[in-house]
Amino acid sequence: MSTLRVREYEPADAEAVWAVHERALRASPIPCVEDAPADDDLRAIAEHYLEPADAAFLVGTVDGEVVATGGYRGTDDETVEIRRMRVDPDHRRNGHARRLLDRLEARAAAEGFERAVLETHEDLTAARALYEDAGYAAVGSWPHPAGDTSLYRYAKRL
Repeated sequence: MSTLRVREYEPADAEAVWAVHERALRASPIPCVEDAPADDDLRAIAEHYLEPADAAFLVGTVDGEVVATGGYRGTDDETVEIRRMRVDPDHRRNGHARRLLDRLEARAAAEGFERAVLETHEDLTAARALYEDAGYAAVGSWPHPAGDTSLYRYAKRL
């Protein structure tokens, strides 16, 4: 297994983060929409994840290459929303997502947050299994606005 190094996002990572995001979405079973407005936060990571005091963005690297991403933003004084969990398809099934998730949760807990929530697509079965194995419980679902599937919301006490 390749060794993943988790570290803070740096501005020089911007293109690599976008590449991981794109590759992960294209390899997933859900339709990929070019230049989706919902992806705007990844075009301005500093604004969305570094400048706010209640946010963070981490990258995972293997041999210096960004292969995993994830962040969170506070939704209230007790809760963070885990966002942008992505692993490059060539680096999946190595435990990278779990290691990154563990680091995000530990950081949020150290900053005083007590709960984490996240959303994922019904068809992302590996992601759903990861979150359930990490102790998240499904707390709701609703129809995806662009198709015949659902989005799931998960929550966990930190």
